[in-house]
Amino acid sequence: MGPDPEIIRKIAQDIKIETEENRPFLFDDDFSEQQIIGKRIISSGNPDPVYARAKTKFETVTSIGPQDHFYAEPLCTTVNYSKEKIEIYTATQWPFHVRETVAAVLGLDNEKVRVIPTVTGEVLDGKIWTPSILSAQAALASYLCKKPVKISFSRSEDFYYTTKSAPIKITHKTAINSKGKIESIIIKILVNSGAYSPLIHEIIDRMAVSATGFYTAKNRKIEVYAVKTSMPPMDALAGFEESSVLFALENHLNEIIKKSGFSPVEWKLANLVSRGEKLFYGAIMETDYHFKDLFDSVCRASDFHRKYAAYSSLNKTRNGYGDGPFRGIGIACGFQGNGFISKTLNNSKYEVEMTMDTDGNVYIKSGFYSKSMKNILGAIVATSFGIGKELIYFAGTDTDDMSISGPETLSSKIAILAPLIIRCCSTIQKLRFRQPLPITVKKIYKPGKKEIWDFSQMTGKPFISLTPAVCVLEMELDPTAFEVHIRSVWLACDAGQIYNKQAAISTVNKTIAEAISKVSIEQIKITDGKFHPADGNLYNIISPVQVPKTHIIFADSAFVPRGLDSIAHTLIPAAYTTALAQITDSFTETIPVNAEMIFEKLESKFSQEPQEETAV
Repeated sequence: MGPDPEIIRKIAQDIKIETEENRPFLFDDDFSEQQIIGKRIISSGNPDPVYARAKTKFETVTSIGPQDHFYAEPLCTTVNYSKEKIEIYTATQWPFHVRETVAAVLGLDNEKVRVIPTVTGEVLDGKIWTPSILSAQAALASYLCKKPVKISFSRSEDFYYTTKSAPIKITHKTAINSKGKIESIIIKILVNSGAYSPLIHEIIDRMAVSATGFYTAKNRKIEVYAVKTSMPPMDALAGFEESSVLFALENHLNEIIKKSGFSPVEWKLANLVSRGEKLFYGAIMETDYHFKDLFDSVCRASDFHRKYAAYSSLNKTRNGYGDGPFRGIGIACGFQGNGFISKTLNNSKYEVEMTMDTDGNVYIKSGFYSKSMKNILGAIVATSFGIGKELIYFAGTDTDDMSISGPETLSSKIAILAPLIIRCCSTIQKLRFRQPLPITVKKIYKPGKKEIWDFSQMTGKPFISLTPAVCVLEMELDPTAFEVHIRSVWLACDAGQIYNKQAAISTVNKTIAEAISKVSIEQIKITDGKFHPADGNLYNIISPVQVPKTHIIFADSAFVPRGLDSIAHTLIPAAYTTALAQITDSFTETIPVNAEMIFEKLESKFSQEPQEETAV
């Protein structure tokens, strides 16, 4: 780098790069020990012997392709240099990580770096750590040149040089008894981490503890392997891949339900863990998550039972494409885990500082103030103190003024900051009648010793909270173009106390559109271990006209607020593939689903010889 571009070009021409061809690391079942960069194994009971001797057992393999985060604004960072302080403007989910990374690269104290986070928009967790790398590169150039530096990616550059969601392959083996109860479940998960993945241990932790969902099984084994490959670095996407394992689980269990002839709702309720039984991570379930109420609400609103019976009957009698559009309806249940669980980010700090002055004004200092979050936190404060929202002010727009906080992801804002706000309000209420105003209090999120998650011992709480939910999706399939039209989506969940219902509905609706796009549209081809060259220009996402009608149902709840940021990513893909399975009568092995796959499944269905019924 330097002030004269012509000199730079001449220097660049003299640079020689030598390469050595090595054997690539591929993503397949025959991976080597050298490729394993992380693994998690959970086992209880005797899953293998029980599965081996079971009379009724099922095995499926589900593959989930990579997805681009495709945020509205490609990666960009601007650095202003001065002797007193380095200023960085970038859209990041973790401003303090940017500050620490840049300070470490330049050998400066953290206080010498000021990060001003800009609007991130919908990023699907694509701007947790990548802005830190780009900002460090720009800051180094600015520091050496003593001039402002800006790095801004084009859309194609962002596609090629930023992370994607990790490709995943999940094998399920499940044995059931004559009543349909799960006797044994064995799950093997392979995660393509690419060349490296800074958050891979967080990802595989969440996948391991979420792999069996809320379903109970005395005999179970979960194996998760993070496999190093020659692909570019892979990353998390909206929910840190717990949504992927929960989708694959529901997809697999639907195959059991379909082939065994059980009622989907009755079978799920019979196999879900009950209060007093062990949860998927070993602890006793003390909280009732009211799944029966959620099923009742969503089934009643969607008329699920009648439609499921009608579509099943109609699709069985069809033997060709001539009777008009096909219809199917699917149902899925699951949860969203809120907060981090692994050592990677366990040291992240979240705090809130609140001051009430002599005029009754309330000042809140923390991080991450989106408009919707201001409305939610403002409503909590206004309700607690019985004051108008015009008396509530939010301070702190950069790392110099913010309270230190961890990344803005996994619903940390609502799952962590909202309870801290409630605690601040409660403390000021107690103090204001015993000491004069102004009063300032600070609350820091810190889990108790018994709550800290220890994967090796399977003790503590792997999530700050859980958001249970049930979803129904109804679709119509055009038999001429083999295109799916989603008629409607119904989603019922217990998100705790809702302080801003419209903001909550908006959050769920946005993620429903993202999840539909993931399962049916967004496709990246991998050829010879590389992204297809054309994908950067041809990558497509859902259009507004493809977003279906949605019906969001929130359960009345007295619990503290729970997250909603990724609940649709957990449920929509599974509800989609179960509805499609009702039409095609076949298992969906891979997502995203395209027209060619649907055509092949229908051709296979209609080419089968009709079986003669046997009189009983």
